[in-house]
Amino acid sequence: MTQKIAAIDADDAIKIALQCAMDMNQFYTQASSLIDDDDAKAIFAGLAEKHMKTKARLIKAYSLVSGKKILYLHLGKKHRLNTLVACPDETFDLLEAAKKNENEVSTYFLMISRRLFSVQVRTLFRELALECEQHIAILESTFAKPDGEEDEESDKSTALQAVAGT
Repeated sequence: MTQKIAAIDADDAIKIALQCAMDMNQFYTQASSLIDDDDAKAIFAGLAEKHMKTKARLIKAYSLVSGKKILYLHLGKKHRLNTLVACPDETFDLLEAAKKNENEVSTYFLMISRRLFSVQVRTLFRELALECEQHIAILESTFAKPDGEEDEESDKSTALQAVAGT
């Protein structure tokens, strides 16, 4: 479910985007610490780094738009998407949580790109939304099950249905 944002100016939109980048960095950093597989660790660490680069772009954009420098980044609840989920403790929930968060952030970026007057900021938010979509594609392609490999849960439910039907 997407958070409803009635009216927003460019400064606040960028602050929320900054908080999203920091939250996603924290998510992927924590996710990489839960995983034992070196390849998966590298993917999550790479996505965390991408969100840090996004943060740097947003800080620069904030300075250009507002004429102010950001002195600290403790933004508070007003500047946070409340639809993002925390990093789960169980590794089997990581992929879905990561995809959900990337989708929520992408949706926010697209929504903002349609509401702001500044062409430069709208373009930035469209680019950021596209990056989130690329992150989802990376997650899906990296953690996709090989063809022909069934999900264990679907095997169990099929077996249960067969037993229940007899």
